[in-house]
Amino acid sequence: MIFAFGIIGLLVLFLIYLALRVQTLQRELTLTRSSAKQSGNKVNHAYKNLVLVTDALEKTYAARIESAYKSRLISQQQHTALMPLMLNFSSIVMACCEKGATLEEALDSALSSTDVSQSDVRDVIKEMPGPIRMAWSKNSADGFIAACQLITSSVGGNTKKSPTSNDASTA
Repeated sequence: MIFAFGIIGLLVLFLIYLALRVQTLQRELTLTRSSAKQSGNKVNHAYKNLVLVTDALEKTYAARIESAYKSRLISQQQHTALMPLMLNFSSIVMACCEKGATLEEALDSALSSTDVSQSDVRDVIKEMPGPIRMAWSKNSADGFIAACQLITSSVGGNTKKSPTSNDASTA
């Protein structure tokens, strides 16, 4: 009989332990849900801000390319190849960020509705200075952003590949 009460007592203690454990896990679950909801809200806010920033950059970059073309700082070929990039800047960056696409894949979808091909863009990029080509070769969103920034900031200067000159002999 004492043995049976002992077993019942152990089972009651085990039941109390499980009840307390369940309550603790419920509190942790509630905290985790709250934290996940806050994180989701932060992600949505960051996403909306990213869209706003890329849209603003798209407008700025397109205006710079158009201004450079009107000022005859870039050629017709460069304008034709660069304008679709700048006009689709936001969609290209978002495709890379959201879908994990490479720059090449994002360009395929962005340029599908234009007359410009990737080879046209590559030909223009090949004429650009080294830092632009290096940024472009990353084949990622950050490389594309850096390349566009460098392209649009350098349109006031020489956007063609500068000939190599021996500066040491002229000095």
